[in-house]
Amino acid sequence: MADPLLSIVVPVYNSSETIEECVGSLTSQSINDLEILLIDDGSTDDSLEKCEKLASKDNRIKVFSKENAGQGVARNYGLDLATGEYIAFVDSDDTCTKAMYETLLRKAKDAGSDIVVGGYCDLLNGAVVESHPAGLMELRSKGEIDRYMADLISSPGHDDCAGCIAVWDSVYRRLLIEGNDVQFPSERDVYSEDLVFKLRAFASSSRVSFVPACLYEYHVSDMSYSKRVDDDVLGRINALNQILANEFEQRLDRFDFRKRNAGRAFASLRFSLRRAPCGDDRIAFFDALVNNEKLYGHLSAYQPSNLINKAIYKLLLTRNSRLISVVFNLFALKG
Repeated sequence: MADPLLSIVVPVYNSSETIEECVGSLTSQSINDLEILLIDDGSTDDSLEKCEKLASKDNRIKVFSKENAGQGVARNYGLDLATGEYIAFVDSDDTCTKAMYETLLRKAKDAGSDIVVGGYCDLLNGAVVESHPAGLMELRSKGEIDRYMADLISSPGHDDCAGCIAVWDSVYRRLLIEGNDVQFPSERDVYSEDLVFKLRAFASSSRVSFVPACLYEYHVSDMSYSKRVDDDVLGRINALNQILANEFEQRLDRFDFRKRNAGRAFASLRFSLRRAPCGDDRIAFFDALVNNEKLYGHLSAYQPSNLINKAIYKLLLTRNSRLISVVFNLFALKG
């Protein structure tokens, strides 16, 4: 049997309530030449049973089970199994529009692209609440790709990135990924494993195309905003900053890399602070923050671009854990 045109890697962990809708959006794609790799990451609910039932109804679905190690490791596991000419990633609580992969792959073939990026929309209870179209452009040179990579880390004047750092908006040529050993770090060790993978893939590419249409459906839920973090997030932000410096500083130095990397650290921290612990663990979390010399070192090159971020940055520089905790609690500042 010939290898498929596309392999879709879906890490699954305790996704019993969403996996059927997710897979249904993949089996109903307007192209048929694909394989769907469901990687059960040690689920403790009936996700694996549901995956196996889905596979019994469609021979394009393949189910694999492994010990729990996190989403990044599960995706790497899927990469090793993939046989398609192109690879895509889907989260088990999201869906795709019917023409998503036909649209992206047609562009890949027409333009000879290593990566094709599409737009996405946020769905809440089945309704679109915000759309994020991708720009219509082609990156044909190392300089153009480098500029986009720099903006993906953080964009001057905005403190955040220009573009989507998630991997699920794109298709990637498998030989590009395999030939350059592009892998995910574990999200248990590094904040934003998607960004690291995407930058590694872009750095290996010779041509990247964009399709403006919003094709991926990111499902927003109350849980998306209610998950609390603990102080290990500070170490993961440090690890991200260090990986980006080690792998991309020399390549992107002409784009003021240090300031961009500091902007990424600030954006990651600000997003995390809105989910700081409650109760007795809260002060301990903020004590750990203000005593984290490595993180403050990474932030030292940060230059706020608006009044809100300037105020937050000045607040952080007080290194007064109780004051920072009270302000974030009273005003519910969000990233």
